[in-house]
Amino acid sequence: MSESSIKPGRIEKVRGRVRRFIQNPVMIKELRSRMRGNRAFTILTLYLFGMVALINAIYLPLSYSIRTSGGGTAEQSILGKVIFGLIVLVQLVLVTFIAPAFTAGAISSEKQNQSFDLLRTTLLTPRQLIIGKLASALSYILLLILAAVPLQSLAFVLGGVAIWELLIAEMLIIVSAVAFALIGLFFSTIMRTTVGATVGTYAAALFLTIGIPFIMLLFSIIQSSFYGYRSSAAGQIINQYGLMALVSWNLPATLIMSEVTLLEHTSYWGFSTTVSVYASGVPVTIWLPSPWYIYLIWYTLLAVILYFVTIHRIARVPER
Repeated sequence: MSESSIKPGRIEKVRGRVRRFIQNPVMIKELRSRMRGNRAFTILTLYLFGMVALINAIYLPLSYSIRTSGGGTAEQSILGKVIFGLIVLVQLVLVTFIAPAFTAGAISSEKQNQSFDLLRTTLLTPRQLIIGKLASALSYILLLILAAVPLQSLAFVLGGVAIWELLIAEMLIIVSAVAFALIGLFFSTIMRTTVGATVGTYAAALFLTIGIPFIMLLFSIIQSSFYGYRSSAAGQIINQYGLMALVSWNLPATLIMSEVTLLEHTSYWGFSTTVSVYASGVPVTIWLPSPWYIYLIWYTLLAVILYFVTIHRIARVPER
């Protein structure tokens, strides 16, 4: 009796949440204003045509070279990996530098147009406002990401790419799109102007994509110069895990290191490596995780934190 009474209540609660999400007026208004004109379809068409032209510029000469040289399946697999990596690179640029642009002015533009106070006097809660702004921006970004997935079928035809590689790459890109969109939305709530929000958003994006690799380079230089060849086992283990943690914060480094782990160790989850201890001469074996799921954990936590902080900023009454 209790189970039969609880289950329908839960189902109705889920249906109500889905209904409120679909009927979110902010999301509907933003989507209608974006999709009514020709701009959204023009961008999508040019995006796909540009990607097809880029793939043809690489595929046609390389495939001709493979045919004339009598190359086999190994060369075709390499070509498939090159095409797959090229599409992932384009999607990487899309989520890193274009996704924040859709949300950097979401709230700051309302403040500049002096419509934010009117928006706050409606029956919309801060959560509904943020979800509406975020969903309207992410829907178009996800459309651009998923529209390129059929082009990756060429990599499957040529070989060299497994279905798990595609799933992992798409999960990384989608989670990154959500996180970077929330970064833009966060700066849009704390800045008064769209210019300031855009500058702050791209500064954070550049730090995550360029600043962290620079920190990784300094980390490796300090590691080699400070510890030298007499490093203790604990020091080397800390260095290995610290470097892997830094790699897991950067999307390009995560994609490259995850692919290297798969190719060299034939594992999606991690690999074992030996740390040489020159003082004692006894090697120590440690297990290092593949950075892709560490990246998913980092950026999911970042997205959740930014989501709740942004809602708190919207709910707070500004001081006059």
